[in-house]
Amino acid sequence: MLKNDYTIKERKADEQVKVQKGRLIKEIIIVLLCMVLGSALIELGANIRSIGKGNQSTVVPDESITLEGFVREGGGYYLQSGEGVLRCELNGEYLKKFIYDFDTKDLVDAKITVGYDNSMGKEETVTIEDRNPILLTRSVVNVGKRAKWLQISLSNIGSGILIRNIEAGNSFELNKYRIFSSNILILGICLLVIFRKKIGKEIEYGFAVIALALGIVFVISIPTNKIGWDEETHFKRAYEMSLYPGEEKVSSEIAGQFRADTFYNYPYFQPQSYEEKQNLNGLMNYYYKDGDHAVTVKGKFCGVYTPGLVPQALAMKIARAMGMPFDCIFLAGRFAELLVYVFVMFFAIRIIPMGKRILTFISLTPTSLFLAVTYTYDTVVFCFISLAFAIMMREWLAEKENVNMKRMLLANVFLIIGCLPKAIYAPVALIQTLIPAKRYENKKKRNQMMVVAGIVFLLLLASFVIPQMLNPSAMEDVRGGANVDSGQQMSLILIHPFAYAGVVLKNIWTNLTDFAFAEACYRLLGHLEPAPFQYLIPILVVFLIATDYTEKLNRKINWKQKTGILIFLGMSVVLIWTALYVAFNAPGSTSIGGVQGRYYRPLLWMLYLVCSSNFVEIKASNRQYNRFVLGAGMLVSGVTVWRIFHMFCI
Repeated sequence: MLKNDYTIKERKADEQVKVQKGRLIKEIIIVLLCMVLGSALIELGANIRSIGKGNQSTVVPDESITLEGFVREGGGYYLQSGEGVLRCELNGEYLKKFIYDFDTKDLVDAKITVGYDNSMGKEETVTIEDRNPILLTRSVVNVGKRAKWLQISLSNIGSGILIRNIEAGNSFELNKYRIFSSNILILGICLLVIFRKKIGKEIEYGFAVIALALGIVFVISIPTNKIGWDEETHFKRAYEMSLYPGEEKVSSEIAGQFRADTFYNYPYFQPQSYEEKQNLNGLMNYYYKDGDHAVTVKGKFCGVYTPGLVPQALAMKIARAMGMPFDCIFLAGRFAELLVYVFVMFFAIRIIPMGKRILTFISLTPTSLFLAVTYTYDTVVFCFISLAFAIMMREWLAEKENVNMKRMLLANVFLIIGCLPKAIYAPVALIQTLIPAKRYENKKKRNQMMVVAGIVFLLLLASFVIPQMLNPSAMEDVRGGANVDSGQQMSLILIHPFAYAGVVLKNIWTNLTDFAFAEACYRLLGHLEPAPFQYLIPILVVFLIATDYTEKLNRKINWKQKTGILIFLGMSVVLIWTALYVAFNAPGSTSIGGVQGRYYRPLLWMLYLVCSSNFVEIKASNRQYNRFVLGAGMLVSGVTVWRIFHMFCI
């Protein structure tokens, strides 16, 4: 009888496994079909007006072109210097792309003005900024209008420019970036739908899907060039680390990616279409393989900045070992940084006992994703400090267990990894000293953690202060100008401490709202235009501050402890402003330049905890609230990523 019962249970279990396998296979087939059909429809829609027009562009005849300042010369149109206008009369048919070749030693900063009839039959114009990287000699401009006429306006030409091979492009094209991106996004949407119950319950899974899908599209959209803050410096350090212990000879064009004083990576002149992006990648690959190889790059580590660039360096090393071209090596570093960001923040959101939704939203905002896909150590700083906070708060607010010493030590290791590249965050190590004594098993263990917190704080602070004292000029930032003198600035601070306190507090207060709640910390995208949703993002942040910190757990942190947290955060903020005051500003200045809202990001969750209250109650279920936050994050960053993709990959 028992044997028969066991057999029946075994059969039911087998049948259940078969049903689950069958369901999984069906879901995989449906997802694959959605990806194939969806990407096909998107490509068809993007090329609907080009069907039947072949793969050839139409040359604009010479008789349709009128010149101002230009002269006909060398099979094209030459402008020797100054200003010039080249106007093309068109037939009013749909113009997908406008194409022309150019030859000049200058950066091409052209204005393309298009005349067309609007839906009411009245003529209107639109002006397109056409700024080309120094390496390109062909411009492909997205128009997308029924153009009656089009003109190229140039100014400030110094060494002359020759324009030739002017064409109207309406050919059908399969865009590999669009096909890949549409498949990634469709896959992400399908995963959100299939696992909607789990994602509604555990918000970190939704974060991982959304951040990874949007991040991958972000990575492939941005050009193989500098677009992020100080990206040339971070790329150089990561590249040197990837070569360790060897060295490599690179061409002058590739070495230009390591410097800020060159046109090779000038961030305001980028490829602005699919064809230009392809051409730039091809040229970079050519110079990497067959260039002059005149510059020797030696492999080395970069001191305290090393932990922040390890993922990018490892990825580049692997890509180089696999024989990949330069654009893939460049892409590999950015992609590795994204993976580390998503992986670490997944666990930070999962572990943190309250404020999960606001940490999720902070992590999904445009600036956070942008930093996760560009060369910078800010990503490692943010995610590892967040993970350390998450572990510490879990130990602080646990219901039954005493503080686990091993977890606290692990949190301090993560804190060191996060703070080493930017030791200005050293004071946050002291937040753990606010954990109540009753949370520890005994007084001895509490004292041990107090000592650990003190040692971590002092070591991190020493890594910031000692180099500054030993060699003040080494910390100077060349972007601050020729008047920067760190030694003199430090002397003035020590001589006039109260006056300096007034200066720094005034600057902190003046910028507080923008740096802690608005554009500076959530919408800025390096050298690109800020993300949209100027008002929506701050509104969402305030809403989450008022509603997301669990009442029961929030009450475990009394006003004295919140005051302590605020003091330690304030110490970090003062260090941020002081570091830039010393390294970036002329001695004695009363305004502090160089500080950016992104420097506040690792501190925001704790700041919002201090600002939180229990006066607002949400009637929605946790699942509905989680979906709302994920939807808001997907909206603000999804629209941003689409704009970036359209800027560089269409």
